[in-house]
Amino acid sequence: MSRKEVGYYIFYIVCFILSVLSGIFLGFTDTHTPPVPFVIQFFTLMIGSVICIRDWMKSRPVSFKKIQVHIWGLVINGLVMGVILLLAFV
Repeated sequence: MSRKEVGYYIFYIVCFILSVLSGIFLGFTDTHTPPVPFVIQFFTLMIGSVICIRDWMKSRPVSFKKIQVHIWGLVINGLVMGVILLLAFV
């Protein structure tokens, strides 16, 4: 595993932990503003998507192995975002 991949894993894991902990301590719902976990996940998914697209464009031929860290990070953080949205609408 390269240093860059380790950095990406750390980024996704730290954002995941921050989102869950902020949800536990601050709550997943609020009256008029988006909850803090939503904001964290929103920026995580935006930044992660941009980095994933950049790495996908740079890696030729494209293979699952080269962008695996992004796929796992975006899917897991996307699921957290889905749970947050589900809690906000229910």
